[in-house]
Amino acid sequence: MRQYIQSLCQMTKDIVTNIRRIGALARFEYIIGTKGFFLGEIWKLLSPLIQIGAYWLVFGIGLRSGKPVDGIPFVVWLTCGVTPWIWLNGNINRAAGSIYSKASMLTRSNVPTCLIPLSTVFAHTMDNGWTVALLLVIYFANGCVPTLAALGLFYYLFCGLMFLSVCSLITSAVVMLARDFQKLLQAVMRMMFFLTPVFWQPGDSLPYFFQVFVMCNPFAYIVRGFRSCLLYDRVLPLDNRETLVFWGIVVVLYLIGGSFQGKVRKNLLDYL
Repeated sequence: MRQYIQSLCQMTKDIVTNIRRIGALARFEYIIGTKGFFLGEIWKLLSPLIQIGAYWLVFGIGLRSGKPVDGIPFVVWLTCGVTPWIWLNGNINRAAGSIYSKASMLTRSNVPTCLIPLSTVFAHTMDNGWTVALLLVIYFANGCVPTLAALGLFYYLFCGLMFLSVCSLITSAVVMLARDFQKLLQAVMRMMFFLTPVFWQPGDSLPYFFQVFVMCNPFAYIVRGFRSCLLYDRVLPLDNRETLVFWGIVVVLYLIGGSFQGKVRKNLLDYL
């Protein structure tokens, strides 16, 4: 127990005292992200545009015949849900392999291992600025007008960054312990895509156990939060328990991340 507390305190100290270094690593990773590609940063806009367009054609035109949701154009309703999902899913998958991909650099430097997944999270978040810009274009092009509740997006961006950061501390360490975990994680994220209300609306008609699952699903909290702020003039969920559950999960994951990061920090060379 004492050793665990020491590892947790050391990780927290490393993060707090190296905020600037995390930012520098994130900027560097963002810059080299499209280096060598002919279209460069245009891919950061084209990729989500193609993805959202495909979803709209299949789910909006093919399955729904263009019908609106709660009087909201389906393409707007869809984009407000897909945008945070692209951000969350991309970050989870990329951050999981961050320490392993930079292991050789870590062995030749004094950079704490916990900084690497965090910098990856921030770099990918900067990448998704293009996706948010696309969301705003579609939002305003369809005649939608934001209210003061739209400022709640900053709260949900903060929620997403905290959740992704604590997840990255765990997943990046577990991948070092077992490489197969990254494949398993990708499969789980594909499943979570359909279990998260990106294309459907949660409601009382769902079985009780599934309502509880949605309430405890951090991805659902953020996706629904984006929609609530932009489309339903509401910042926090109607049920305050969802907020308490979300932040409870973040705290628990951070405590678990401290244990895993402590093991990787001490035995990095053994895991290579």
